[in-house]
Amino acid sequence: MAFWKRWFGKTNSTAAADPAVRGAAARYGGKYAQYREVISESEAIQELLGRLQEALTASPAGQAPLVTQLCQDLLQHLDRAIAVLQSFCRQTPTEIIQAYGELSERLRQAAAAANSPLAPATAEQLWDNLQEVVCPVPPPMPPSEPGSAPACRSLPDLLEAITEARLAEMFCLSLRAQVSKKEAASLVTGRLVPILVVDVDGGLSRAAATVGLEDIASVPFRAFLSGMLSIPWPKARPVDMKGFISVVGVTSTTPRSEDQLKKISLAILARDYMNFSLCLGYHASTIEAYVSDRPQCNYLRFHYQGGAASVERRVRRLRLISGILTRLGFEVSISGDLLDGRKHGDDLQACLKLLEILGRLEVFTKQMDMVMSSDEVISGYVEDFLANHC
Repeated sequence: MAFWKRWFGKTNSTAAADPAVRGAAARYGGKYAQYREVISESEAIQELLGRLQEALTASPAGQAPLVTQLCQDLLQHLDRAIAVLQSFCRQTPTEIIQAYGELSERLRQAAAAANSPLAPATAEQLWDNLQEVVCPVPPPMPPSEPGSAPACRSLPDLLEAITEARLAEMFCLSLRAQVSKKEAASLVTGRLVPILVVDVDGGLSRAAATVGLEDIASVPFRAFLSGMLSIPWPKARPVDMKGFISVVGVTSTTPRSEDQLKKISLAILARDYMNFSLCLGYHASTIEAYVSDRPQCNYLRFHYQGGAASVERRVRRLRLISGILTRLGFEVSISGDLLDGRKHGDDLQACLKLLEILGRLEVFTKQMDMVMSSDEVISGYVEDFLANHC
């Protein structure tokens, strides 16, 4: 049979040969390309802001031409960043656009004054004109009334807003994704739940309908999966009667609770990026990471929600997860039965180590809500995980 396949040119079906798969990769690949472009423009803006601040504090002599050029370069990169962001975001970032309109006009005016042949501006004068535009502005004291102050009062504020919009939009990518089994590769691990994979930029080493762990080229996803596979899959938890009753009660009275069991996990991968919506039983989590050799661009996000037990037990599990993440340096917020943890600025190796830990945490906390009978048990589980799995 293999001979005839070779003779007539028949091969296994691959993702590259399937137009549907190419369509999914193109959809989300285009989104990822815009995401990377916003990162690139933001880095250029950050560098130019630093150079402009240095020029404004240097000796006045000969600084006007340099300040003018830096302002022009800033405007060019800001224009591009805003243009890409408008296309990138599903909803128009109106506040960012309005703030940019005001700040860019002030920047243009300052650049024109610096280059005026009639009255050349000194560095001190330029600083007076530009300091509120190019330097972070401290919040007003006392705080202004809600809505009375603009969201972005300086270019650093604007850059931060662009970053937040980029992160918020990209984080929801796998949550909103509509991908069928025909549009993605099926990852076979021999142990984990079924996982669909969409390769947007070097996330897989080969294009195929079915891939294995050896085909994962995404650096963050490999680290996360290695963490999940490094810890024994938990056996059934010793559920107490109240825990059992709470599970039965929640699953029988919550609309569409059984639909969660039918969801398939989806990973959108690039070489240096992962966006993984993981469905384990009645709870779901999203793990997002961008890792590179530039710590200022690196970040991890861990989003966790749901469960089969009562609200009280689910919240206790979130407090358990929060206790672990906080000790690892994450900023964590909890709202209802939803947890959101973020960490920025670590170097590549530190990010990969944390991703392995997050993979182990996913497995460790599986069905943990069923045994969260009291607040007192939380700290013991936190210490157990930190001692044995970090």
